[in-house]
Amino acid sequence: MRYFVIFIFVISVAVSCKHIDVYEKHVDLPRHEWKKNQNAVIRFDIKDSSSHQLYLVVRHTQEYPFNKLLVRLLIQDSAKKTIGSMHLNAPLTNSSGNWAGASMDDIYYSRIKINPPVFLRPGSYRFVLQHAMKEETIPYILNVGIALNQ
Repeated sequence: MRYFVIFIFVISVAVSCKHIDVYEKHVDLPRHEWKKNQNAVIRFDIKDSSSHQLYLVVRHTQEYPFNKLLVRLLIQDSAKKTIGSMHLNAPLTNSSGNWAGASMDDIYYSRIKINPPVFLRPGSYRFVLQHAMKEETIPYILNVGIALNQ
């Protein structure tokens, strides 16, 4: 009886687990500055039709002078036709004013969930990130990117 219970437990755990693939790509910014006319372009090949949760990924130093990052996200198909556009207000600090995200020394890594999830069909996609801050150049941004789960 004991082995039967263990067998049932192992089978139920194996059946209930669902594998989720998370893909992340980012663009390094020269001299750790993001200029307004500089697009960060990330390409993903989507293999199945489904809803995908997107995340904005930002790495910055503690010298970053703002508590948030305003970003415009364009989703384009393989013909560079825009099929979706979003304006993102990405908070980089928590409610107490401290840097959010994981840190290593003076570098901070934030992964900000983008809602709602996006439905994509199989194919190649371009995710174009443009900074939408008032300043022409945003200093102390090391890289920006997109993560998505399939």
